[in-house]
Amino acid sequence: MIEESNYHSEQGNKYQNQLERRKSSAQFQETSTMMNPSTAHLSRNASYSMPHESQINPQILAKIAAMVPYNQDNKKKFFRVDHVLKLKKKPDPFEEEQENEIRKNLQLSPEIVKEDLQNKPLVGPQSVQLYYQHYKKVNKVRQQNEFYKISDSVQTAMLRQAEQIDVLPCKIGVIKSKGNDQSLQISHQKYGDRYASMLSEGLKVNPNIKDFYMANNRIQSSGATQILSQIGKVAKVLDLQQNNIGKIGTDSICQQIQSRENKLEVLNLEDNKLGDRNVTRILKALLNSNNKLKSLNISKNYLTNEIAEILKESIIQLDNMEQLYIHWNQIKGWGGQKIFEALIENKTLLVFDAGWNSFGIQERKDVQCIQKICDFLINNKTVLHFDLSSNQFSLGDCKLIANALKQNRTIYGFHFVNNWGIIDARGFLQIQENELQRVLGETPRIKGLLQTTTIRQENVCWICEGWQEQKFIWIPDVSGEGEADPLFIHFDFEAYKQVYIPKNQDQISISLMIPTNNTQYIYTMIDTQVIANDQPNMPYGHQLKINYNGNYITVLMDNVNYVKKDKHFLLFDQIEFKPLINVLPRTPDPVYIPPKLKKQKRIWTFPISIWAKDFKFENEDLLKKCFEKDFGCSKISKIVKNPDELLEIKNVLWAHYRIIKETYKQYSSNSPTGDVWSISSNVITEFAQQTELIDGKTLKLSDLDLKFIATCAASIEYKGNFRNPERALCRFQFMEFLVRVSEDKYLKTKVATNMLEATKMILEQCKPYMSTFDAQKWRDERYFNEQCDDCLKLFKPLLNHIYNKYSVKKVKPGQKKFMCLDEIHEICSQASLYDERFVERDADNAFNLSMMLQVDELESDRIFQMTFIEFLEAIGRIADKVSMPGVDAVDLTWDQRASQPLHLKLEKLLIHLANTCASEEFKLQYGNINKSMFAVIEEDD
Repeated sequence: MIEESNYHSEQGNKYQNQLERRKSSAQFQETSTMMNPSTAHLSRNASYSMPHESQINPQILAKIAAMVPYNQDNKKKFFRVDHVLKLKKKPDPFEEEQENEIRKNLQLSPEIVKEDLQNKPLVGPQSVQLYYQHYKKVNKVRQQNEFYKISDSVQTAMLRQAEQIDVLPCKIGVIKSKGNDQSLQISHQKYGDRYASMLSEGLKVNPNIKDFYMANNRIQSSGATQILSQIGKVAKVLDLQQNNIGKIGTDSICQQIQSRENKLEVLNLEDNKLGDRNVTRILKALLNSNNKLKSLNISKNYLTNEIAEILKESIIQLDNMEQLYIHWNQIKGWGGQKIFEALIENKTLLVFDAGWNSFGIQERKDVQCIQKICDFLINNKTVLHFDLSSNQFSLGDCKLIANALKQNRTIYGFHFVNNWGIIDARGFLQIQENELQRVLGETPRIKGLLQTTTIRQENVCWICEGWQEQKFIWIPDVSGEGEADPLFIHFDFEAYKQVYIPKNQDQISISLMIPTNNTQYIYTMIDTQVIANDQPNMPYGHQLKINYNGNYITVLMDNVNYVKKDKHFLLFDQIEFKPLINVLPRTPDPVYIPPKLKKQKRIWTFPISIWAKDFKFENEDLLKKCFEKDFGCSKISKIVKNPDELLEIKNVLWAHYRIIKETYKQYSSNSPTGDVWSISSNVITEFAQQTELIDGKTLKLSDLDLKFIATCAASIEYKGNFRNPERALCRFQFMEFLVRVSEDKYLKTKVATNMLEATKMILEQCKPYMSTFDAQKWRDERYFNEQCDDCLKLFKPLLNHIYNKYSVKKVKPGQKKFMCLDEIHEICSQASLYDERFVERDADNAFNLSMMLQVDELESDRIFQMTFIEFLEAIGRIADKVSMPGVDAVDLTWDQRASQPLHLKLEKLLIHLANTCASEEFKLQYGNINKSMFAVIEEDD
């Protein structure tokens, strides 16, 4: 208070002295004028005005009075002594205003305005104007702050720093005419480190800013350090992309991350050229802190496989992270494998951008990046937006990814640009066999779960393009005349392909996702193209090329229906991120199946079935030929020297040949040698354990191994024949093996007195177990029936298509088509049939048991060349083992599905194969069938 009083006293004295000087000058000028009238034109300076007489010093008045003579003329000229300095004339308004101002300053005790104690807005229409006004008097404000010991305001702090570093007094986003006072927006302004120091001074005084968007400037290590030291405790969003913060800036970020007050939720360091080491340090800091980070962007930082391990650990442990961007780096297959191993375990990540890396480059043969990607697509249920664009995948890799993606119903936005295939309107990755790989070019970037464009892309993303759900309803006799069944709809964004609209509960409707802006569509009803009268329509008058029943036809439409979706749309709520739509991605379109004509009553017999023409039963004559061939190739005649005993043993073996052959067929499927059916040593051990041949007394495991080796080595004349593997048993050797084992187990132990008796004993011991194998029994009880026959006939075009499509690997030019074992595996893999209940061994078994009996297995390749009729049976056996869920909405347990009749299982598998293994043409014909053909109740005559 004392200092303030002194300050007021000093200011008052200044005003008093100024006034006295002005008075003195004016008084003498007035005096000289009055004394010498000829100089009247030299009046006092007009810029000065005289004060009131009460404010003039009395001593000065006395001196002036003494200088003027007292006579009658003067009395007439001056009315009063205090008017001696004033002439009679009209007063000047400007002079009076100045006099009043000076009088006011002298009479009143002045209150000094302290600029930096005033509350000046940082955001608003007047903030910028006030900022530049502040700049004009910043030196005075600085002196005032020093005198009164006042802290600098945001404006003063920034302007003082600008003056010190000699830069223009830019607002740098702190002062702005509009926006949020908690957000700093200076992206793409090219501010450098000097402006960063100016900004840091302002941030010292303004702790309210929480979100910092500073992308695409020239901020380097020094500037980043200054800014980060000020915002570390308050920043929630830190966007430093397209700068060059370097190692020192990285140090500052790590320090802020590891501080207790850290509140950072979004960290964007894209395009800072940080490299593996600096990013590794940041990730380690995140792992060693109690962070709340939700979004991390480390794209375009020259990252390689060296970052993979720490990135894997971060994905697993950072349980708050919802968005991860590693776009445009140099991570290859091994690094990608580590990343997707972590993503399979992660349960929180919603957005993942891995575009423009090199996951498709496999550095070593043991790298399984593609398999891990497929496992992620199948098993992950949390990721909603996913980018794998331009990763140098091969055509085969893309096919595997496309097949895995079909099983995913949670990724609403999938990006796969610059790889093989395109994403269609339903979210499927469509790959054409004969198409070329897409040319490299700029790809749209994903931005969280936000819509980023209204332009329709060739590769569809529901999130980025803001697609919305729309229900299309056709009301009979309102939308159009007559019963509309079947009814198809054709959209412009799908090149007017037909989409069947099913009839559900007396309503013909379908819900689909459509893009923003105008969508044009028409209907097809009973081969006639129409529009819905109760839906918006517009004039068209042009030809349309539409896809109808697999054929492209041209129609002329006067009008077309349309629907308009203009607003930007969010697919998910922003709290729990649940979808706001009911349509799931990759939902196949409903498929129209023409109603079957009413079947006439008939008695089904095998001769009218699909198998009758080509299937060959195993009759007595065929079995005899096979037995003779096997016995002749074996070395039993060298084991049994007595011809009479040999003949009797032959008769015994012939009597049991069917079960021997069936047992061999079963066990040779467990571990084939390539395509050649055979029994390995491990499998033969399993057989011996099942039949209890090994008891540790009469026969040991070592004895069994010696007999196995002896049997393999005995067929020396077939050495080099790939159909007779050196370390596995063929059909003829399996029979020989039984005879050799009987010799050790019964004859040498004197349980039997001769080889005939020993052979009978081993067959009797194994017969109860071996009799359980009968391929024909399954055919008679489950496969050869009217329902399976009807199902196979209905789907025969599809089965022909799949058989011809996959029967290519080992067929030579001019040779009749056949399917090999690898191709059956490929079908099962393409259809994603393998799981814990159905493994490759089951597929091998289905293939082998479906092959018809061949006499010669040593000189003919027929044993591993599957014909079409055998392919039908293999599909039936696979369907019986897989037991897929039904085509209707009934949710059955596994046990309930496993106990269903074969024809229901077969129908479900064939529909699934149509969706997964058939071409696009057949997907239109066989797709999402929602009603079983066996659910139709036929009327009685």
